Amino acid sequence: MNKSRFVTIVFLLGFFFTGCNLKNQGKATIAGKLSGAAGERLILQELDTKEIHNLDSVIVDNGGAFTFSVMPAERSFYLLQATSGKVLVLALDKGETVHVSGAFQDFPDATCIDGTPDNLLLQNFFAFTRKNEHRVDSLENLLVERQDSSDYYQLTVNLDTAFKQIWEQQRTFEKSFLDKNSGSLVSLIVLNYAFGMSPVLSPEEDSAYYINLDTSLNKAFSENKHVKYHRQRIQEFRRQQEVKTLKR
Repeated sequence: MNKSRFVTIVFLLGFFFTGCNLKNQGKATIAGKLSGAAGERLILQELDTKEIHNLDSVIVDNGGAFTFSVMPAERSFYLLQATSGKVLVLALDKGETVHVSGAFQDFPDATCIDGTPDNLLLQNFFAFTRKNEHRVDSLENLLVERQDSSDYYQLTVNLDTAFKQIWEQQRTFEKSFLDKNSGSLVSLIVLNYAFGMSPVLSPEEDSAYYINLDTSLNKAFSENKHVKYHRQRIQEFRRQQEVKTLKR
């Protein structure tokens, strides 16, 4: 092989491997192993600001393993959904890898997430929140079971107190989470997560948390679509409040 041909091949190989590395730097990976999930279909979706986009689906192999690869344009949120409709929320950016493990029958309640600080924060938030959701479900089931009992009225009074206690625990937890993690994008998930029919923290009663999160996130993620959308919502809320004030 003459020298000129060797130099050309080396140059092409260098270009090829550089191109592969650049491509891999933009790829994010979700790798998982769920016992008891062989043959199950998992769907990967992206949580956009106003809608959810289906991206891909896989059939879990006989060993319970699965892999998804995505090319995020920026840090964003993804949903790993089972055919039952149950969803695991993940945060991913370019070049990141997240590992998911656990038993499929407990998905996503007891599912472990490993890989990035943001996903550990999400895991902690949902671990606490799902316990409270299960407590609420148990109280509601008790109401249904005892609806014909003679002490039903007193039961409703007692359970109403229990519901309020759970609600306040959730409020306290979310406020603490936001105080500690206002610079993390996953705080937007916490702020907007519907516990029951509505988010626990509202713009009317908890405006300071909405504004503080807007300020903190814009320092690090000013061009992120989720951060921009959060700012738009705050601005719209302020306009609505000004209109209400003028009408009085």
